[in-house]
Amino acid sequence: MTSDVTVKRKSKDSVFVKFFSYIENVKQLYEEFHPEITDLKEEDIQVQTLDSAIVNTIYNDLGFIVKDRYVVLVEAQSTWNPNMALRMLFYISETYRRYLIDTQQSEHSTSKVNLPKPELYVIYTGEQEKPEEISFSEEFFGGSSDIELKIKVLSKVDATLAGQYVGFCRVFDEQRKLYENSIEAAIETYRICIEKGYLEEFMKSHEKEVIDMMAQLFDEEVMRRQYDIASRKKEREEGRLEGRLEGKMENMISTAQALIKLGSMSLENISMVTGLPLAKVQELSKINS
Repeated sequence: MTSDVTVKRKSKDSVFVKFFSYIENVKQLYEEFHPEITDLKEEDIQVQTLDSAIVNTIYNDLGFIVKDRYVVLVEAQSTWNPNMALRMLFYISETYRRYLIDTQQSEHSTSKVNLPKPELYVIYTGEQEKPEEISFSEEFFGGSSDIELKIKVLSKVDATLAGQYVGFCRVFDEQRKLYENSIEAAIETYRICIEKGYLEEFMKSHEKEVIDMMAQLFDEEVMRRQYDIASRKKEREEGRLEGRLEGKMENMISTAQALIKLGSMSLENISMVTGLPLAKVQELSKINS
């Protein structure tokens, strides 16, 4: 085990994205989805993952075309997003738009365009029970919508690549709760995953890089939590300050109104005594006249 691991501060790919950047892993993943396919070659696969830098904020973790099918795979992580079905609708819509451009087809043509059949998957690494499939129509319209998408949910720990990744993530989540130091959490995650056989070959061949990724993610989450705490503290302090300022302004107005009613002081002097702008004092004088 390396002992000189350092946490890099610049943005890096997640373990998920790194793992599936290797076409042989994408091929194995699809073969596990479709064990009936026995003649798949790596050259049959075209990775089509959406890049948020190209298409504003729309992106997915893994997208690829296999012959006449388009596969979208999204990592939901440990917190379930109730809008996942809607996100999938955005992904497939943007992907088809780009596909038509790449294949020189147009939705405005008098001929029907050719599209790869979509397959939609979500990897969910949390502990909550989730159905094996979610429906866009059911999620948002109680099943009464004319628009429908079916998304398979992969959340079981098993020997498949998706199942091993779920196992890896759950181990990492457990270790993050046990350790305050990011490197310790990452190294212990690595050790346990090798022991359990989660992504073992990949972990061993990318040991330092994987540990770096985990450590960076750990530190980013710590910093995010600290930022959230600091933001809430600042909001509370600003709220108290705003309350004090509002109270002070009310006192100044009350004092000005009392002096105006007495009628023994000029408006200019009332402005000087209370600290209110002369225009405000003149406004109060008209109201009280």
